Amino acid sequence: MGIFAKDKPESAAPDAARSDSDTAFFGAKLSIMGKVTGSGNLIVMGKLEGEVDLAGELVVAAPAVLNGEIRAVTLAVSGTVTGTKSAGEKTHLEKSAVVSGLMNAPRLSVVDGATFNGEIEMKKPANGIVPPKRSDKK
Repeated sequence: MGIFAKDKPESAAPDAARSDSDTAFFGAKLSIMGKVTGSGNLIVMGKLEGEVDLAGELVVAAPAVLNGEIRAVTLAVSGTVTGTKSAGEKTHLEKSAVVSGLMNAPRLSVVDGATFNGEIEMKKPANGIVPPKRSDKK
């Protein structure tokens, strides 16, 4: 079924994690600098520098490049991500993923060939809630 399909087959089970109406696409030829927030899902294929705060799924597709702080319920990476990443439920790194920095996720899956340089904290948050932003102030 294509992205612009009008009717869904009756046999298709609803997918709350990634429904077409709640998913935004950010193309490979686009570049954003700043903050992205929302309650839907986001598929990034371009360059994003700044902060992402989603109450949904973030997919960083190849050849996407993200630099900054990321918070999402689930995170799937096949592009390049640098910075702090926090996933409330799970992070998945595909074979082409190149990831560096601090990662917070209660569950992590890594396909052979993915690259990760950094630190991983695997603390399980209550009810899949994304951990709050860290404060450097003491």
